[in-house]
Amino acid sequence: MKNIEQLLKKNGWFYMFMLILLPLTSCDNEFRKESLAEASGPPIITSVSEAQEDAPVTQGVLDNTYIIRGKNLSSLIAIYFNGQPAGFNPALVTNEIAFVRIPTEAPYVGQSNTLRLENLQGFTEYDFSLLTIEGFSEETIDGVKTVTLTGGDFTDTASVTFVSGTEETGDLVERPASIISISETQVKVEVPDGVEQAYIYIQTSRGAVVQSDSYGFSYSIYIDALNPDWTMSQWGGTFDVESTENALGQYSIKSVREGWSGLSFLAPNIDFDEYESLTVSIYGVGNIVSVNLAINDFDAASTPITLTLSPGEWKKFVIPLADLYPNGGEPNAIFRLDFQESSNTGLSEYIFYVDDFGFL
Repeated sequence: MKNIEQLLKKNGWFYMFMLILLPLTSCDNEFRKESLAEASGPPIITSVSEAQEDAPVTQGVLDNTYIIRGKNLSSLIAIYFNGQPAGFNPALVTNEIAFVRIPTEAPYVGQSNTLRLENLQGFTEYDFSLLTIEGFSEETIDGVKTVTLTGGDFTDTASVTFVSGTEETGDLVERPASIISISETQVKVEVPDGVEQAYIYIQTSRGAVVQSDSYGFSYSIYIDALNPDWTMSQWGGTFDVESTENALGQYSIKSVREGWSGLSFLAPNIDFDEYESLTVSIYGVGNIVSVNLAINDFDAASTPITLTLSPGEWKKFVIPLADLYPNGGEPNAIFRLDFQESSNTGLSEYIFYVDDFGFL
């Protein structure tokens, strides 16, 4: 069985179909006149297939190319997806086959799901829904990481898979996700364990497959385990890198601190300009209110960022690296990151957990 990565893999056929959809030149007009006379009645649709694999489907993905098979197609004058006209090259349409790309502007939710063909003899309509992913958002519920994909029409979602790597590089990994809920405009799933970076694929019972933008980290520091290129240190407390008490996966880092003490991550000189942001999830226990994030051993040119916690809950932070240097003076490399307890409430002990830590 072909995996999902293969289903959407581009091949030589794909480029041929793109050529087919190029605009007509003036020399095509004579061919067009001859083809108009071939149709003996309204168009008839027998099947629609996605072009890359030529697999029959009853749902299409916006901006993808499809093959329409049937009869009386040679005199097509218009193709519509849910009322939106679609571009096609009539010079390369035959009586039994036509190629079309679904326009990105086509409406895909709250629609009658109709593919409409028109020729000089009449029209036909075919049940055909549309699919796209607009984006996704993340959330942690009772320690479980979830992703909600938005877009539509997700009504016929059959599976959601997180795909990392490729067959070509020998590191392809497909992780099925547990689906929490499905609606026309949203699909909510649990993030499978072990995912650092992946593309999210939705496959529907109508044969369509759509891919999200990249999910996860460009570079991970800690997800269930510390990146082996990094080391850790501290002052005024203890830490455990394999705590199971509160974790977003198998493990998190438990940090037990005295007031104003800190947990340090020592880096192998990361190029400052290579990444845009730093992201981390922190779980505060009891009366801990905040921690400061500092860079390069509290670099005098930088401004530590105060991260306000929600005790008893995981809270995700995305910090643009530029915010650490609001007045300029950015370093060439990052060699250290510190999380300093900063609640200033006079307690003898503060506890927080760190997980899903890395660069974007």
